[in-house]
Amino acid sequence: MFTMGEDMMKQWANNWEKMMGEHLEKLVHNEKFISEMSKSIAATMTGKAFYSKALDEQMAAMNLPSRTEIIKIMQKLTDIEERLIDLSERFEDFADAQAKPAAKTAPVAEKPAAAAHAPAPAHDSKAKKHKK
Repeated sequence: MFTMGEDMMKQWANNWEKMMGEHLEKLVHNEKFISEMSKSIAATMTGKAFYSKALDEQMAAMNLPSRTEIIKIMQKLTDIEERLIDLSERFEDFADAQAKPAAKTAPVAEKPAAAAHAPAPAHDSKAKKHKK
């Protein structure tokens, strides 16, 4: 039903793309255009730096942390979390190693029937570490 309209739109889009491609190709090879674009980008970056500095100063005036300070805090928290996971794993390994010799020398006591069917607690600390 709309095939004629769709065909016209596709043709218009193709013509527009071809025309814009030709103009942009000329601009990319124009030294003056490249020079002006470089100046524009440099001015934008200068403005961004000025804005970021002003924003940090305002945040400090309101006694709020800047984005940079928050990022540093997050990095430190991540480091602490990783160290805590590592220490937990080491402690579990140490506890397991201590329990094995004790289990060999301790007399074997019979477990009550209810305890024999209870599931053992699962240790997923290594799975948590690799989840990140």
